[in-house]
Amino acid sequence: MNILFGSHKGGVGKSTLLASIAVALSKHFSKRVAILETDKLRGLKKWHARRCNAGLIPEITYMENYTDIKKATIRLHSTHDYVLIDSAGHDSKEFRQAMTFADVLLSPLCPSSQVEIDSLEELTVTVKQGQAAYNPKLHVFIVLNRCSTHSCDKDTNSIYQMLNNDPDWLPAAKQHIYERSTHRRTFSEGKGIHEGSDSKAKSELERLMIEIGIM
Repeated sequence: MNILFGSHKGGVGKSTLLASIAVALSKHFSKRVAILETDKLRGLKKWHARRCNAGLIPEITYMENYTDIKKATIRLHSTHDYVLIDSAGHDSKEFRQAMTFADVLLSPLCPSSQVEIDSLEELTVTVKQGQAAYNPKLHVFIVLNRCSTHSCDKDTNSIYQMLNNDPDWLPAAKQHIYERSTHRRTFSEGKGIHEGSDSKAKSELERLMIEIGIM
């Protein structure tokens, strides 16, 4: 399966989510996982280096490609069950190329960030045009990320309803990822949340993975 992580806005937690899903698939579900980096900032390259330096297992394959992304993905699939593709935090040729053959697109969004919400319109147009022209089978999920755990929070439900009640928007996954310190801490250590101790964070991620059909 090819899973593309993309957004038209940087800093949304895309690489952190990818890293934790990679670890969950490989460590918790014994899948062979490869990361294909197409973001020239190479945040996941640094995460992978920290992981290797710490001697963490299982090992996760890392590869970069900025030209023929489909060919690189096919090559990785010869030895892996999942290829997780990281794209830049803006509209890019790499993102558009990967969108033509990906099975799933995940795009994180913080529901309390107006800047991230404002970027959704252009992302929606880009993705819907790509689906119509090249990949009608692409499954797309906006992942509400860094959601407040406060009981008075209204932003998360408001954005969820906005996206799912209007077919002109990209749909949001039912399962949200909440703001928990373990996400930042484990990423800084070359880990995923399944290598941490926060059971709530693990459960949220597993439910998301079940919902989007990647486990």
